[in-house]
Amino acid sequence: MKVLTETHRASTSHLGYVRHGIGPIHVLVMHDWLGDHSNYDEIVPWLDTQTLTYVFVDLRGYGLSIDLEGDYTVEEIAADCLTLADRLGWDCFHVIGHSMTGMISQRLVADAPSRVVSAIAVCPISAAGNRLGPEALAFFASTVDDDAALGRLFKFVSGGLSDEWVESKVRHNRGVVAPACRARYLDMLVTADFVDDVRGLETPFLVIVGSEDPGLDEAAMKRTFLSWHPNAELHVMADCGHYPMQVAPARFAALIESYLNRQVVRA
Repeated sequence: MKVLTETHRASTSHLGYVRHGIGPIHVLVMHDWLGDHSNYDEIVPWLDTQTLTYVFVDLRGYGLSIDLEGDYTVEEIAADCLTLADRLGWDCFHVIGHSMTGMISQRLVADAPSRVVSAIAVCPISAAGNRLGPEALAFFASTVDDDAALGRLFKFVSGGLSDEWVESKVRHNRGVVAPACRARYLDMLVTADFVDDVRGLETPFLVIVGSEDPGLDEAAMKRTFLSWHPNAELHVMADCGHYPMQVAPARFAALIESYLNRQVVRA
């Protein structure tokens, strides 16, 4: 059975993306601070591409959009993604955000509630941002240029995956993330605060966390996403850290598609 896969590099003002599938259910998938659309490569063989169409987008400064500069703000990312949905001809769609873009899934729901059918937030930073103390902030800032520090971060959030996995993640990061955007997006992460804009939004949310992901755990999600969104539900993936789509791709694909197939376009 034919599966449509298209790769589109960014233009001077439009994000790059990979489109996969031919289904009538449309899903916009966003990556984290440390990687690009290829974070999701491992799940592609497990996706239902006849029922769903996935667009894996690269934000400004990443992957297929690595040369696209910008302001690197929450508002810009959301506007870019809505512009992409317009270009694709998607009146209604689902969104998936991972880590940094967990908050972008909330911004999109707030900005376009009639268009976003449902949202999936994976190991997400919330609309309250990620307030870091001075020592933690200095460490995160050091990962922008220091490969050893970046490796320690990957090791920590992954639940202790192998050194070979960590080294491959560091190499990949340095090849697909523009140096100019790294610190700017970190600043966005630690200063964002638009909780009042998302509190009480009725769009369905699935929040996924890994059992081995420190900090972004079940308790944190109950204080944020589940507290603010009345139609949010939580799923904890066992034996996974911050990258469940890479550690357990078949399980991850089954989980998100089970959820997506339960959602319907609201009248």
